[in-house]
Amino acid sequence: MDTLPLELHSHIFQFACTDDGSTARSLALVSRYVREVAKPFLYQSLVIHGLHQMTELIARLESTSPHLRRINHLFLSDWTTAQMNKQLLPTSDADMDHYDAERVAATQILTLAAPTLETLTLIASCPFTSPQLVSHLFSLRHPNLAELAIMGFYCTPRGLASMPRLERLHLSGNRNPRGLLQLNALDTACPALTHLRISGLVGATSFAHELREALQDSADPSGPYRARFPPTLRHLLVQPGRALGEGRTRIVRAMHEKMQDVLSDLAAKRDAARSSEVQFRVLDVEGNEDAYRSMRRQWEGRLSEESRLWEL
Repeated sequence: MDTLPLELHSHIFQFACTDDGSTARSLALVSRYVREVAKPFLYQSLVIHGLHQMTELIARLESTSPHLRRINHLFLSDWTTAQMNKQLLPTSDADMDHYDAERVAATQILTLAAPTLETLTLIASCPFTSPQLVSHLFSLRHPNLAELAIMGFYCTPRGLASMPRLERLHLSGNRNPRGLLQLNALDTACPALTHLRISGLVGATSFAHELREALQDSADPSGPYRARFPPTLRHLLVQPGRALGEGRTRIVRAMHEKMQDVLSDLAAKRDAARSSEVQFRVLDVEGNEDAYRSMRRQWEGRLSEESRLWEL
């Protein structure tokens, strides 16, 4: 340690602290010197889940100078894994207040982190607050965000270019995101988008037809509701959700099968037209892996450059 200059130690710590935050916390315990050198990277990469961790992080961030609380990589979940695994969703007044407190805490963290974020995975599990939380995310300006993954009921982004550098977007949690490709929503919010993945589609026949319209570019180009991709988009991955249970109605199952037929037909036609600017692929149906673990694994894989999330 004594033979290396402070600047080199700083660079080493910066590269080392790209995990869930545990490396930075461990370095802070080594010695006073190491703690001071590692201090700018203490919040560089974080995994936060549940109200307790969120409120604790907010308190720490608000008492830390801005230049020492730069968050570059964030995995944020409003619920803990224990909450996600509950079979029944409590709805008492106290529970509803708790859900709202989780939403408020998550929005505070997103607001504090927005100026410096480069990669973000947001898990919005609570069905009562998920739309508000995702809407808040899209209302913020993220000048440096390059990759975003959302699991929760997401809305169609509206407004100005809130994410001017975003290149990779993964959306999961809306079974039928009809309208996502209309009204220039994506290219307005994400003008640099090159990779788009949409997962968890169930019975989404209307969205499948929207995809076909955009892929075949068959709609009236002057129509206000024309489905189209952002002009920068080059890779599109679509993944159906798990097969519907036996308790579902025959109509719902038929819609799901129709969606899969449309997607398969689009993929087959796209394979025959390799010259297309947008490379399109339909992925296998989602497996049985826990969604939280899957999203976290993908986030960690991106940081270590081992992710296969965007392979065609």
